[in-house]
Amino acid sequence: MTPRVFSIQTLPVSAWKNGQGITRTLMDAPGWRVSIATIDRSCPFSTYSGMQRQQALLSGDGLEQITPTHESLQLERAGPVLSFSGAVPLTCRLKGGAVTVLNVMFVPDRFPHAGIRSVTTAFIPDSIQDTIIVPVRGSWRVTCINNVVRHVTTGNIMRGRIQYIAPIADHDTLCYVASSCM
Repeated sequence: MTPRVFSIQTLPVSAWKNGQGITRTLMDAPGWRVSIATIDRSCPFSTYSGMQRQQALLSGDGLEQITPTHESLQLERAGPVLSFSGAVPLTCRLKGGAVTVLNVMFVPDRFPHAGIRSVTTAFIPDSIQDTIIVPVRGSWRVTCINNVVRHVTTGNIMRGRIQYIAPIADHDTLCYVASSCM
């Protein structure tokens, strides 16, 4: 894929499978999906049998996911990444107002190394696959497989084959890197 930078706001909005929230799809391929969801109320999550899920907070005060056995999975700040089975029926409870999260869903047998990684310094992906860069804080310099250099900032996303990423400033930077092969 040709490397491309685009605004999150330009992506089409669609309803969740259960109708309880909205999402913007960044990548959708058989057995592998990346999206950004806006959650504006406490509600049940959609289930995806046979899928593994990862989720990371982009904005908001955080959320808590409650399993049927009352186990609590929490995202309280940007940086940490939750990993859980898509088959588990979770109920989401917001810590404050609305949140925005990055979601990755994948079939583990087909994509055993898929996921989200939090990055705060220079990073070289393990494999040059179609990769998605989602800045949370700061500006990032991205070198693509064809040696084209792009700059990506908060509110924008980059998708393409990536060789190397680095923050433009050395302080208070964070981005997520999502790939089918981390």
